[in-house]
Amino acid sequence: MNTILLAAGLSTRMGQQKLLLPFGDGTVIQTVLNNLHSAGFSPVFAVFSHEVAETFTKAPEWLHISINPQPERGQSSSLKIGLDMLPDSEDFCIMLGDLPLVSSYALMELAEKFKGLPDGKTVLAPCMNGIFGHPMFYRALWKDRFDSANGDRGGRNILSSHECEILRTDAPEEHFRDMDTPDDYKKLVNQK
Repeated sequence: MNTILLAAGLSTRMGQQKLLLPFGDGTVIQTVLNNLHSAGFSPVFAVFSHEVAETFTKAPEWLHISINPQPERGQSSSLKIGLDMLPDSEDFCIMLGDLPLVSSYALMELAEKFKGLPDGKTVLAPCMNGIFGHPMFYRALWKDRFDSANGDRGGRNILSSHECEILRTDAPEEHFRDMDTPDDYKKLVNQK
């Protein structure tokens, strides 16, 4: 499964680069990458900040890294970089770099559901109480649809205009528990 990993945020609310914080046997970003790889998600097209990219001196062959030189422009600037890396006419998923509790098993389950997407549906979204989580899975046509995304809400606005094409699937809290503050991080580490 082609995977765009959005991991170029500035971590301003955390006060330090959250993706490089210790988690499990490595860092937050290493845990997310290990979970993706263990679930068979490959290739992974990661969009990193300079700081995160510098920690990957030798990337495995399944990991393709690009740097967002201006992450302050919002998440959609990273999305556009990731979309440019994707092969044309292939389905893909989008994952966030700060969701280390999403296990490889949970990833495999979602990928299997996406394979059986019914006619007329082009998106599979983990959902809880009406909120979308990650990763989300897309048919190839979404590569072009996301071209007009901007800011931090761009992709969500485009999704809402194609509401009838989204298949929601109930998902546990791990798909929604990102970490933006030191308190968020402490809670995640304690839950691990």
